[in-house]
Amino acid sequence: MRSEGDVNQSEARQRFVARHLSDETRQLLDEDARYFLHQSLSTPCLNALQSAAGSEMTDLQDRAILDFHGNSVHQIGHAHPRVCAAVVEQLQSLAFCPRR
Repeated sequence: MRSEGDVNQSEARQRFVARHLSDETRQLLDEDARYFLHQSLSTPCLNALQSAAGSEMTDLQDRAILDFHGNSVHQIGHAHPRVCAAVVEQLQSLAFCPRR
């Protein structure tokens, strides 16, 4: 189990970090790890992103990454203009409403 989820300390992960992540990214991931909520097989962040649009994400080192796991953005992509406009419109009219 030390190679999966929130305890992933495998040699493969250590090699990935050493080979592919900048010092800035490592610092951000270390900061994130300080606050990470450990859950069963919940994976800590592997990289830090600067932007996302459509099916593509861009990391801090300006590398494009195709998002195969977008958690509900598969159908429309990241930052879809119609979705962003709808969110802004809702936030301007009623950002929060208590249930009571």
